[in-house]
Amino acid sequence: MILITKDNLSLFIEYYHHFHDSYITNVNYNIELSQIEIFMDVCWSGKPILKEDGSYETNKTKIRMLFNDVKRYNNKEIFSWDYINEAFIKYIKIENRELICFASDEKEPFIYIVCDKIEYEELKEF
Repeated sequence: MILITKDNLSLFIEYYHHFHDSYITNVNYNIELSQIEIFMDVCWSGKPILKEDGSYETNKTKIRMLFNDVKRYNNKEIFSWDYINEAFIKYIKIENRELICFASDEKEPFIYIVCDKIEYEELKEF
C-alpha cells in the first residue's frame, strides 16, 4: 500500500480528480485497531483520453483506502446514488496534533474521517 504524505497529497488528489463522480461501495470498521477501510469505485484517474466520438475515456478503477489510528469519524447513511463531487483531503490541526482529514465533501460530507495516516492501493477490478 502507498502512504499519503504531505509530499504526495496534491499529486494523489489531482491523479484521482478529487474523486469526482466516485462511489464508496464498502466501509469496514475495525474498532480494536482503530482503523477504517473503504472501497471506492473511482470514475476518473490519470489523464483522461478524448475519444473520436467526443467522449472521454476516464480510466475507471477501484481503490482501497485504509485509515489508521482514527481520531474522529462521522457518516450518514450512504445510498447507492450518493457520489462524491469533490472530496476534501487535507492535513489539519486538532488539539495541537497534525492529522489528515478525508471527507466526501467540504461542507456537507456523508463520510468524514480524521486519522493519523491514510494508505491506499488500486485494485484494478472495475
